[in-house]
Amino acid sequence: MRALACLTLVAISAACTYTSITNTPPSGPGGAVIAVGAPPPESTPAPGDNLRICPSGESCSWDCDGGGCAFECSSGASCNIQCDGGNCKIDVATGASTNAQCDGGHCETACASGASCDFQCDGGGCSVACSSNSSCNFDCDKGDCTTREADAS
Repeated sequence: MRALACLTLVAISAACTYTSITNTPPSGPGGAVIAVGAPPPESTPAPGDNLRICPSGESCSWDCDGGGCAFECSSGASCNIQCDGGNCKIDVATGASTNAQCDGGHCETACASGASCDFQCDGGGCSVACSSNSSCNFDCDKGDCTTREADAS
């Protein structure tokens, strides 16, 4: 009987997980800000993985139902992005205009100087970097999102 009680306690303990939530994102390699609850770096889209590029002066509309996509909106382009699965990376170049919605959360957006970015994160845990002289509108419905000024590179 004692063995059965110990086995039950071990099974219950193994099924429980504890999560700590903080609003201050930890720093990753090179001082990069990582949003709490964001996917591990190995699951974040790498350049070339599901990468979609909208050429300069073009208008593009993209859907990423499964998530894990990467988008580049080139200078002077207009982009509409729907990332239903979350975990997308969105780079908006100088002079580009982007409307993006991240329903699955955990998306990362960078809005260059002189760009216009309208970004909605319905799933939470998103990160937005806005350069000075850019126009950024960011709405985070579930919280745990971070905003910061983009690197001047």
